[in-house]
Amino acid sequence: MIALLLALTMAHAEPSATEGRSTYVAKCQACHGPEGKGDGPAARALPKPPRDFSSAAFWKGLTDAKLKATISQGKPGTAMRGFAMNEAQLDSLVAYLRTLQPTD
Repeated sequence: MIALLLALTMAHAEPSATEGRSTYVAKCQACHGPEGKGDGPAARALPKPPRDFSSAAFWKGLTDAKLKATISQGKPGTAMRGFAMNEAQLDSLVAYLRTLQPTD
């Protein structure tokens, strides 16, 4: 019974921005930079600069569903390719990306 309750609790756990940060470092930081400003070391070689996650304009009207779709499927016409990851990784990455948005 305790194992079942623990499993149910873990299944409904909130996404962890801390866990999402490790996914960001591995998959996103090279282009988007350590603070999400679109200034990673690979950004200089891209024809268009990567998105700046610290910009209020980027976040205006952006839903988690749209963000997940872009991460998973990529963005045609840009260097942003899709990344295959499980739902928990995706949720945690979105939680981390949300920490980069401006609070003002």
